[in-house]
Amino acid sequence: MPVLRLFQMRLSGLDYSSRIFLYAPIGLFLLIVFGVCVSWWLAADALSAHLKALNGREIAPGITLYYGTSRIAGFPFNLDTDMRDVTFTIATPHGPAQWHADRFAMHSLTYGPDETLFEAAGQQVVHWTRDDGKGRTLTFAVGSLRASATRSRGLLRRFDLDIVGFGSRLFTAQRLQFHLRRDASALDLFATVEDLRFAPGQAPDLGGQIPTARFSGQLAAAGALDGLLSGSERWTASVDQWRQKSGVLQLDEVMLEWSGLHLKGHGALKLDTGHRPQGGIAFHIEGLAALRGHAAKLARGPNNGLAAALLDRAGPATRLDTTLGFDNGLVTVGGEPADTVSKLY
Repeated sequence: MPVLRLFQMRLSGLDYSSRIFLYAPIGLFLLIVFGVCVSWWLAADALSAHLKALNGREIAPGITLYYGTSRIAGFPFNLDTDMRDVTFTIATPHGPAQWHADRFAMHSLTYGPDETLFEAAGQQVVHWTRDDGKGRTLTFAVGSLRASATRSRGLLRRFDLDIVGFGSRLFTAQRLQFHLRRDASALDLFATVEDLRFAPGQAPDLGGQIPTARFSGQLAAAGALDGLLSGSERWTASVDQWRQKSGVLQLDEVMLEWSGLHLKGHGALKLDTGHRPQGGIAFHIEGLAALRGHAAKLARGPNNGLAAALLDRAGPATRLDTTLGFDNGLVTVGGEPADTVSKLY
C-alpha cells in the first residue's frame, strides 16, 4: 500500500480534537512567518519614506543630509540601508563643515534594542572652515570605518567609532577610536590613536611619528547636553547650556608619546564666557632631551612660546612635573605665561 494512502487512512481515523493538536503548530508557525514578513515590509517602507523626506534637509538642528541613491535590504529581520554619494553638512560658527563618503551603510534590527551600526567605504572627504574663514579639505581612505549608536528613551546612550587603516596625503594611522557612554550624571569619553605617521614634508618639528596618544575622561552635568544627544538642539546651544551649568571636563588620563617625549597628565577643564578652556592639566613629562634636540626648529614654529616655557621650566633636567594652565585665553606653564588659545566656538 502506498505510504501516502496509509497516512491518509490513519489521519481519517483521528477525531477533531486530535487534528487540532496536529494542525495548530503548523498554522501558528505560518502565522508567525506571515507576521514577520508584513512587519519587515512595513518597517522598510517607513524607513525608505523617511530617508526620502530627509534628503537635502536637516536630520537634526544644524545637520543636513544629502545622498544620491539608497537601497534597503536585509529581509526578514535586518534593515540594511546602502546609500551612495552621501554628504553630512554641519553648521558651525565659522562656516559649514562637511563629511562626504562614496558609500555609507546603516544596519539595524526590526526587533530588540534601538541600536544602529554604521559603515563607510570608498573615498572620504572632510571639509571645514577655520577661524579666519579659510576652508581646509582632507581627503582620505580607510581599511574599515565602523560605528554604532545605541539609543534609549530618545537619547543617545552609547556611541563607538573604530577606524582601521587611515590613509591620507598628510598622515596615516593604524587605528583611531572614540567611545562615548552616557550614565546617570556624566558622559564617559575615551579616545586613542595608534601609530600615527606624518607624510614626508608634512611632519611637525618634533618628529614624524606618534606611536600612541590616549585620552579618557568624563563630562559632568551631562543632563545639559540632552538636547544634543536627542538630536533636538544644535550642538553650540547644548554646549553653551553645559557651560552655564558649570559643566566640567574631568581629564582622568592624557597620554602622548612622540619622538622620545613622554607626557602623562590629568586635570579638569571648563569653558569661560568667551568659550575658551579654563582650568589646568598636571603633567609628568619625560624625555625632554628629545624636545631640547628640536629647540632650534621649535623656536621658529607656531608653538614656540609653549616649547620655550617647558624647556625653561625644566632647565637641564630630562623630566619635569608641571601644570599647563588656561585662564582668560592665556596658556601658562607652571604659572608662567607661555602662549594664547582661541575660543572653541
